Amino acid sequence: MLDDQRPRRVVPRWRPSWITATTIEAKSTLRPIAPPVESQRKVDLEVSQKLHEFDVVRSVPVAAELMFLASAAGNEAAAKQAAEVILASRDQIGSRQLVRSAQQVLQGGSTERIEAASKDFVKHARTLLAIDYRNPVLLMDTARELAALRQDKAALRYVRAAVAMAPNSRFVLRAAARYYLHVGEHEIAHDLLRRSPLIGSDPWVQASEIAIATVRGKTSDLAKQTIKRLSEAKQVGAEVTELASAVGTVELLSGSDKKAKILFKHALSNPNDNSLAQAEWAATKLKLVVDHQALRTPMSYEANSHNAYRRQEIAAAIDFAVLWAKDEPFASRPRDSQCYLLSLEGRYAEALEAARVAHDLDGDDIGPALNLLFAQIQAGDLDNAMEDFLRLGRHPDLKTHATHYLANGGALAYAMGDFEQARQLYQRAIKSARMRGEPYSEGLARAFFARIATHVGDPQASSIVKDSAEIVPRLPSAGAIYVVQNLVDSTKRRELQATASARVAKRVWHWDAISNTLKMLDS
Repeated sequence: MLDDQRPRRVVPRWRPSWITATTIEAKSTLRPIAPPVESQRKVDLEVSQKLHEFDVVRSVPVAAELMFLASAAGNEAAAKQAAEVILASRDQIGSRQLVRSAQQVLQGGSTERIEAASKDFVKHARTLLAIDYRNPVLLMDTARELAALRQDKAALRYVRAAVAMAPNSRFVLRAAARYYLHVGEHEIAHDLLRRSPLIGSDPWVQASEIAIATVRGKTSDLAKQTIKRLSEAKQVGAEVTELASAVGTVELLSGSDKKAKILFKHALSNPNDNSLAQAEWAATKLKLVVDHQALRTPMSYEANSHNAYRRQEIAAAIDFAVLWAKDEPFASRPRDSQCYLLSLEGRYAEALEAARVAHDLDGDDIGPALNLLFAQIQAGDLDNAMEDFLRLGRHPDLKTHATHYLANGGALAYAMGDFEQARQLYQRAIKSARMRGEPYSEGLARAFFARIATHVGDPQASSIVKDSAEIVPRLPSAGAIYVVQNLVDSTKRRELQATASARVAKRVWHWDAISNTLKMLDS
């Protein structure tokens, strides 16, 4: 039993610079939102200073930094000049990622190629940085690869150095903020953005600040004025897509659907993958159209995985979740999603692998540990499962996850052949879910109870399946319906499938104001 309702955070993506350089974020300038003249002068001055350094020292590290800074500032000529130097040195530098980025700058193309974390990349980057450490872009790329390799402490010094060298770099600031969120330093992440020289003018930095403020349980000072400005705008550019999505969420959850709809429409006028994922959650509530054309937005792996899941296209949802995990190799959320989706399909060996990675990334949190325990049981790793079940029974956060724990106990009892104990534990899990107001958990407990009882040959399996087939359609979990529909006859299966299809167009919301997260609740 896994969590298909883990809320979505409205936080910046953290991608390698050679991928970020191809996105709306990198290509948008500050000018379309009319920033103060002084802010634009600072950006132009930073590019000018880097150009002067580049004229004096035409090294690859300086060229790499200039290429990214100039691209972000909209200075195409300077970016191409730097890219040419990188390509001319391709045989000496041996960095495929950097060469590919330079080729994209010269050709004006884009890419969705996602590279896994690589020890070779880190080794090569350190060699370049030993020659010239003054490259904040390469520093942040190295930090990301280290985080993906679960070396968070090693990544910290690269993050600090990059921020110190490029305090006016949108890419560096947003990537650094995402790093600090990743390691649980929410206050540092917020202060980094709030004190940035770009906070008064850059919509990408503003969007991140608004989101991270609410992660801390605070309201951004920017929210009110941003909502007013964007609500009154007849049309906006691609540079405010995340900002419109962030404040649209604020309005939606404050009950102002009319303004929220305007803001989400602005977000969808030129979406990126992050704003699309957020709008995909809000679409039905506000009667917005997020069609298949929008789902083709580059790198929209998360939105497509969630969309496919709601439509009961689980195989497609898994494929997109795999791409999502490659896109964010340092994050546990896509791995949790993989584990859940694979479990729905009964692909437990693969689910176990995903659960182990998610657990490693999340540390001692009981949620991923319970997911790992479930996958261990279903994959047949009973020795470790029993040991972990007993250990988790002493976890300080057990009470808040009682339903999940009891259901895992039922699954473990079934695996050990104790059918009576298994039924009792599953019934206690269902009772716990009802008492705690957890309809999603109840649906999943009932669904997996029915599936596992059937698979192990419980004499009462038919009555358990019948009860689940009657009750699960009244509960909000799409995953529970998917599991149960494969246990019933064709007539009942069609009824369940019709229920799931109808829910694609019916959603309501639950808001977690502490963490700035949305939960979609099927009605």
